[in-house]
Amino acid sequence: MSTNPLIQIAEEHSDKIYALFEISTGRLNFELKNGEKADFLEIKVLNEEAKLAGIVWFFGHRRAYIQDIRNLVERKKKQQIKFFLVAGEGTTSAGKKELKSHDISIVKSLSDVKVSGGKKKRKRKLATVKKEEVSIEDDAIFKDSTPLVELAKTILQKNEPEIIKAEKTSYANYETLDLKGFTSSNDLIAIVRTIEMSSIGVGQIRDYANAYANSDDTINMTLICNDKFTPSAKKEGQALNFHLISLKSYTMAANIEQDNELIDRLLWGIGDMLSHVGYEKKERKDKEFIRIETGSDNLGTYLYSENKEGENILALIPLEEVVRVATIREFADQMRTLNVQEGWIIAIKRFTYTADREAENENIRLLKKNHPIFNIFEHDLVPEHQLMTKKEIKDILNEFNAKITQLPRIYEDDHGVVAINAKPGDVVRILRTPDSKAYRYVIPRPKSATSI
Repeated sequence: MSTNPLIQIAEEHSDKIYALFEISTGRLNFELKNGEKADFLEIKVLNEEAKLAGIVWFFGHRRAYIQDIRNLVERKKKQQIKFFLVAGEGTTSAGKKELKSHDISIVKSLSDVKVSGGKKKRKRKLATVKKEEVSIEDDAIFKDSTPLVELAKTILQKNEPEIIKAEKTSYANYETLDLKGFTSSNDLIAIVRTIEMSSIGVGQIRDYANAYANSDDTINMTLICNDKFTPSAKKEGQALNFHLISLKSYTMAANIEQDNELIDRLLWGIGDMLSHVGYEKKERKDKEFIRIETGSDNLGTYLYSENKEGENILALIPLEEVVRVATIREFADQMRTLNVQEGWIIAIKRFTYTADREAENENIRLLKKNHPIFNIFEHDLVPEHQLMTKKEIKDILNEFNAKITQLPRIYEDDHGVVAINAKPGDVVRILRTPDSKAYRYVIPRPKSATSI
């Protein structure tokens, strides 16, 4: 399913949207709404502490008509916060008067918004820093996680690291956990430090700064505590360009509700796909499976299915948006423990390259963000795909006097192929009309063309 074009544009210009409210980063929540003549996008802009900074009504290149303006004015009367209207063709003269009288600014293009230099950068020591060597073996697995660590993982994964390395450090009267995000080429891109303290003072800020005094200015640095930061700590953190986030103020109730709805939809969709190829959801009561289900808070949500031949599939919707190699390895261990022959993992966003490669070695099928998670054959425009038996393949090859490799080919990650759980080496029959049949030989997608 493709992303709405308005959301794509807003995400591409997120820095411009933050600049409207004089903040450098935060979180954007999107909601499509019905306008007078066309849909528009409402963007809730949250700051680093997840507090609402303001709202943007985004019409893209279209015009906002007078009824849209009146609805916006009524909205502002209820919420006394900053509002912006973004409409490429502006609005009517009457609409402009309404906006001006209620102190609502209109912007014709997000591209025209100027982004300031941001906060004062931290002072670095001019020293040569040796590049830290990491590998996929360092990719962290979090078995005994805490709410603070879960929040740190969420913040860090916004930078989409290939590898996450965890390091503990002890100071005089407290301990820290640093989560470092690296690219596959060993470039450090972000550090998130957690401190299990209610209140953070300027001393903890300076300890963090000193620990990474020689690091690059481009590295995104965040400090997370349980409750709050003192005024002096906030001032020091701002001067150092740190992101300071407290677990208490980072209210994620709306996101959690949205995540639960998404997981429910994905579980229903996976069940529908598996049911189409003869699998049925099963409940397992053995101790090993209950242990894995109990520990699902560490990895994600599971679905166990079995067909009439006793073959089983374990599906997983991971907690993390970007699935790393550590998750693949943990899931593979669970499959071996439960004697499951095949696993499916459905990513909310994407898989890292190393995760993709590891899954192939472990017989785990990865359903990526562009794959429809539902039974696609219920759509009128999608022809029925059927997995052929060995006898049927032999008969059709004899009929055409051909070898299997002479059949037209189809990639293993084609939506229809995945929907019937076909693998490389299988042959798929496609029924376009009652009198029209096509045959396709399933092959792996070349590595150079793999989309992750």
